[in-house]
Amino acid sequence: MDRDYKIRDTPFTHWLLGQARTAGWDVDGDEEARSTLRLTAALIRTSGVGVVDTRKLAVALGVSVEDIQEAVRDELTENEKAARLLDRDDVAELDAELDGIAWPDGRQNG
Repeated sequence: MDRDYKIRDTPFTHWLLGQARTAGWDVDGDEEARSTLRLTAALIRTSGVGVVDTRKLAVALGVSVEDIQEAVRDELTENEKAARLLDRDDVAELDAELDGIAWPDGRQNG
């Protein structure tokens, strides 16, 4: 089932941003750096740590690959559970029906 995804800051995102600050990155003044890390966090949360070069990310942040894996572990587990649930035929059908009720014109806001 196709779903719209929004980049949202989660504890893992905040962890990545915090590690970047500690490593000397200007994630508060450099919008590109902040956006890149937010997108990186979203990709890792939705697709797993293998979707980015985790080793290079770890070096850039001054942490270990294991630190990154540990920081995202709970969110990956929750996202995998939610994806399995939403991909069930009966739930997908209900989700589509609820979307039709919430957005009768077919346009989702936000």
